[in-house]
Amino acid sequence: MHSMVSPWRRLFLPILMAFYFPQGSLQGNHERRLLDKLMTDYNSLVRPVVNDSDPTVVDVGMTLQQIIDLDEKNQILTVNLWMRVYWYDHYMMWDPAEYGNLTSIRIPPESLWIPDILLYNSADERFDGMFPTNVLIANSGLCQYIPPGIVKSTCKIDIQYFPFDEQMCHLKFGSWTYDGFKVDLQKLYPEGDIASFISNGEWDLIGVPVTRNEYKYPCCPEPYPDITFIIHIRRRTLYYGFNLIIPCALMTLMAVLGFTLPPESGEKITLGITILLSMTVFLLLIAETMPPTSEVVPLVAKYYGFTMLMVGLSVIFTIISLNFYYRNPGEANMPKFMRSVFLVWLPWLLSMHRKKDGESQRPRKTLGSYESYDNVKSVDLEMNEFRAPPNGEPRDSVIFSRYRKGNQCGDEIKPMVVKETLCNGNAIMSKSRNSDAILRELTYITNHIKKSEEEASNLSDWRFACIVMDRLCLYVFLVLTTIISFVIIFAAPNARQDLTKGF
Repeated sequence: MHSMVSPWRRLFLPILMAFYFPQGSLQGNHERRLLDKLMTDYNSLVRPVVNDSDPTVVDVGMTLQQIIDLDEKNQILTVNLWMRVYWYDHYMMWDPAEYGNLTSIRIPPESLWIPDILLYNSADERFDGMFPTNVLIANSGLCQYIPPGIVKSTCKIDIQYFPFDEQMCHLKFGSWTYDGFKVDLQKLYPEGDIASFISNGEWDLIGVPVTRNEYKYPCCPEPYPDITFIIHIRRRTLYYGFNLIIPCALMTLMAVLGFTLPPESGEKITLGITILLSMTVFLLLIAETMPPTSEVVPLVAKYYGFTMLMVGLSVIFTIISLNFYYRNPGEANMPKFMRSVFLVWLPWLLSMHRKKDGESQRPRKTLGSYESYDNVKSVDLEMNEFRAPPNGEPRDSVIFSRYRKGNQCGDEIKPMVVKETLCNGNAIMSKSRNSDAILRELTYITNHIKKSEEEASNLSDWRFACIVMDRLCLYVFLVLTTIISFVIIFAAPNARQDLTKGF
């Protein structure tokens, strides 16, 4: 049975379709008739309202596609967006039943009245960067105009918390020639559409709130409404953290650790100056990206300025400490105030212990030198006794009574610098020719040794004061750098969140 019905079905089916459906489609005819009816006596220069005193209500919205660039130096924002403009045209209404159930048509914008909405704060050379697309018109008279475009707008950059900053860029759209009594602009949604937004590598999009404003200019009493889209973005700090903040922190740490270098190395001042020059180069790189404004100082510029100040102070204190270390001990003695501060109080405060002079620094000749000095003094006293015998006695009898130890001729007694000869009971005293010269030499040597030891002690005090100053600067600069760095960096409201998210 199935095999008998199939051939008949194949034979009569094309015939039934030919009689049931008309030859060719009437859809093009319906749209042509509709366009001819709608465009007859239509004037694209006249607002599509029944009463001329009524305003044309225009709903404005925006779909943000991408943030292409934000030029901080020139303060220009470049974005890719779609505008959404809706209004009712009284002359574009029809009954779909009369036109083959046709519910929508598309008309080029030059053939239709459209609101002259422009971006007030445009920075484009053409001023209007929108691409004109067809207007989608529904049978109820609702007109939908969605032109895409890449627009450039001015954006006032707030660099107070750079690189932990947030920017609020305004896109102000409004009618260029119609006032609020003719074209009433209303916001389509409370916020812009960001469902299809493409994320940016430098900025995070927080939101796109929409506001409606009305201004009355001095020239005209009519209000001029506008729809402002506020693009709220926050800078991503990972790039700036690795390229600006971390190098600055490392250079500051190097400058602080420069106080641990021994003065004999001769590289302390060179290290400080090199770090200072490096930070100057980094600061110049930052200045190239920032707008030339005198309103505020960026946060990173404050941080670099503070670190440069700390490095400069470290170089100054390094020069002072090296002056202590290489001080000529014979020219200036350490004042009592400095001695009490650098040799007593600061070492006690910093828990620094100084080695005793007799343990390792000074040789064990101090006692012998002072004994030699005493011997020279005793010799000088004895020579004075030779020169001035007491009670007017003869010098021979005094010497004979004090130094006689034998009675043989040729025995020679030498009380240091005096020579006595006993021959046949007669005392003969002979003074050494070189005794005065030897006495002068011994006195000079003793004074020289004593002066050398005093200079060595003074030099040791100055060098220990240098070590104390380096230790004090190390602790003070390390604490100040850490505290002020945290204070400056975390002064930004969202610094902790950005650092946590970035790292």
